[in-house]
Formats: sequence, structure tokens, C-alpha cells
Amino acid sequence: MVLVLFFALLFVFGCTQAERDNSLDPDGVNYAGAVGENSSSSAMPSSSSVEDSSSSSEDSSSSIEVVGESSSSSEMPSSSSVEDSSSSSEDSSSSIEVAGESSSSSEMPSSSSVEGSSSSSEGSSSSIVPKYTLEIIVDPAEGGSVSLDPELELYEQGTVVTVKATANAKYAFVGWSGAFVSESKEWFIIMNDNKTLTAKFELIPHYSLETHVNDVYGGTVHYSPSGAIHVSGTVVTVTAEPEFGYEFTGWSGDTTGTANPVTITMDENKELTANFAALPSGTFTDSRDSQEYGWVRIGTQVWMAENLNYAVTGSKCVGESDASGTLVDDGGRCATYGRLYNWETAQGVCPSNWLLSSVADWDKLFGYINSISLYYVAGKFLKAKTGWHNCPGSGSCQDTYGFAALPGGYGRYSDGKFEFVGASGFWWVRSDDSYSAYYQNMNYSVDIVNLDNSRDKKDLLSVRCVQD
Repeated sequence: MVLVLFFALLFVFGCTQAERDNSLDPDGVNYAGAVGENSSSSAMPSSSSVEDSSSSSEDSSSSIEVVGESSSSSEMPSSSSVEDSSSSSEDSSSSIEVAGESSSSSEMPSSSSVEGSSSSSEGSSSSIVPKYTLEIIVDPAEGGSVSLDPELELYEQGTVVTVKATANAKYAFVGWSGAFVSESKEWFIIMNDNKTLTAKFELIPHYSLETHVNDVYGGTVHYSPSGAIHVSGTVVTVTAEPEFGYEFTGWSGDTTGTANPVTITMDENKELTANFAALPSGTFTDSRDSQEYGWVRIGTQVWMAENLNYAVTGSKCVGESDASGTLVDDGGRCATYGRLYNWETAQGVCPSNWLLSSVADWDKLFGYINSISLYYVAGKFLKAKTGWHNCPGSGSCQDTYGFAALPGGYGRYSDGKFEFVGASGFWWVRSDDSYSAYYQNMNYSVDIVNLDNSRDKKDLLSVRCVQD
């Protein structure tokens, strides 16, 4: 019985102690709201801060602040703060504030500040697009250039850039290295990080083509493509063009033979010579009237081997004699002596690439003949063997060089008559003299060639042309 009574007392004592320790009992010693009045010391927060307050929703923050009543000391919130305050809705912020009256003391926040209130909402940070550099290297620098499209200092990720290499003269593009490898001059690159790209160029071998002629009067050399320097492997077509009175006889040097034109492959420096040979004589056709004339080379000069016979205003042809013995213009002797021209017409009447002979041209002709004889006996070497009075027996008409001078006489302006046909020849010379009209004169009876100016410019004389 005593034992039963002991356990009964022990149970009552235990219940009493449990109720006393209940923090929700206002009469209990451990009541959470119990704060000493007019205390001079700061109330410390309970270590039992709401544990679930950290479970606040994303994009929200919650704050629980408890301020004590008028007191000189700071009051801390009770550990019995509302436990479910952490269940605030998403995308909202809630604040529970208990305000006391005119507190003069500072209130310190609880050390159990709601956990998670510092967390940032998802998606609140902005998106940043990476940018990259593209470095271009040209090797060697003088070899060429590279163009970019687009050309920027920084490229956003994913930008497609077209790169194009252009070689300078005497260089060739070899290929790309670095960010990609290719032999195509134009390519593209996708910018997904910083990149370096090198354009490689190579100096192309170039060779010289040097041409010569064996005779500066003989002709010229042309080639295609033009220019003295050519890229290795270039095929050059070389053509020799002889001057009038010359013929091409063949090549010498790095190519031989008589093929004209000839092709040369430039695989090294080349040198070749076009050889020409002077022709002693020949014929040509006047494109104006299709009349054919003979020509002859005397020294370095090429002369027409007969008098001009081109019909034009300011000219007449020596005719046969009429009943009175006067020569008239009936065209009967044009084929033999050619036509006679006044001075003004004669200055520009020769065919293309031919000129009326000048005093200097005649002097050069005499100079060549002087290697054999003096100018005052040059006439006998220039006069035709036939067509002159008394020439066959006199020895004064040798025609040594094929010049074939004929005595066409002259036409007198004053009365329209022709004189000295068959006895003397008169040839206008090229001159800018506005007062005097010079001409060369030969006579059947003497060997001299005489320069004179006694004829009127309107008189009609023969024309002998020389190659321009």
C-alpha cells in the first residue's frame, strides 16, 4: 500500500513539473513571451527560431520582426515565433511586424533570421553572348592581302566570316593554316572561340626574254604576251617582222630555225635574235590605184626604180607630138616616163610609207656612189641604159645600181608645152622653202647630177620616191 502511494505522488510531481516547463503556459516559468520589465540588459533571441522559415518560396523573402514594449533595453523576438510564417505564397514577400510603444532602445534582429531569404529567384540573371577575336597573318607580308566579310574587331559567337586571299604581283596563294587548312582562296569560318588564321603566299619564279635583230634596218621583233619579264611556264609567241626590202632568214640563240612566229616556254631566262637579210630589189603595189612599181636598194636606202605615175590633180602625162611638133598631154608616154607634177602637188603625192626624195636623200645616194666615183660623175651610174638620146654608144647610161633614171623632160606652165623629153630628166625634191623650188637635173650628154632652182613652182617635173 505504501508502495502504491509512493508512485502516485511521483506521478503527480512529474505532471506538475511538466506543466511548469510548458513554454505555452503563461503561468509557466518558461513562457516564451515572458520578458522582464524595465530590464537594463538586452533580451537575447531564442535558439528555437522558426526552423521552417527557410522554406519560403522562390522569388520571395520573409522577415519577422518583434519589437518589445517601452523599455530601456532591446527586446529580442521570442523563440516561439509563428512557425508557419514560412508558408507564404510564391512570387510574394510577407512581413510580420509587432510594434511596441516608444521604445528607446535598439532592437537587434534574431540570429535565426529566416533562412533562404537571400536566395535569388531563378531566371533573374541576364544572358551574355560571348565575343571572339579573329587574327589574320599574311606570310610573307608582301605576298598578298586578306579581306574579311564582315570585318569586325570582335565577333559574336556563331558569326560566319568569309575570308578571301588575294596574291600580289609575282606571288601565288598557297593555302590557309591555323583555324582551318585549305587551298581555296575563298573560305568561311564560324566564330566559336578566339581564332588565328594564316594566309600563305609564295614567290613565283619570273624569267626574262631578251630579243635582238642582226640588222637595225632589217626589221623588228614582237611577242605576246608583251613585256620582258614573264611568269615561269608562260608560253610566249615571238614574231619577226622584216622591213620593206628585207627578208627574215631565221632565229639564233635559245631557239633556232625559220619558223615565224615561234613559241617560247619561259622556264629560264631566254635570249634570241631575229636575223634579216637585205633584198637588192623587188616590187610593190600602190594601194591607191593598184599600180605596181619596182624598187631597188642602194646602200641603206630603198628607192623606187621608176618615176611615179599616179594620176591626180596638178599632174599631166607627156604625150606624142602633134603635126606642128609640139608635145601635148594625150597620155601616150605615161607608162614610160611617168607623170609630171607641179611643185605643190609633188610634196605629198608619193604612196604610203614613201616620201618625195629630199636634197639630203640625194646627197646620201651620192655619198654611197662616191665610194666608187665623185658626185659629178654619178649620173652615168644612175641613168637607165635605154630611153636616153645617144646613151648606148656614149657609156653615160650604165645604170649600175638599178636606179633607172629616165628623161621625162618638163612641162612649161607659161605655154603648156613639154620640153627635153628623152634628153633631160628633172625631179622635184622635198622642201619647205616657200620661195624657191629645188630639183635635181640629169642630161644625156653629161654625167653630172645638178641641183637647181630655176624652174617655176607651177612647172611640171618628174617625181622619184624614197622609202620612209
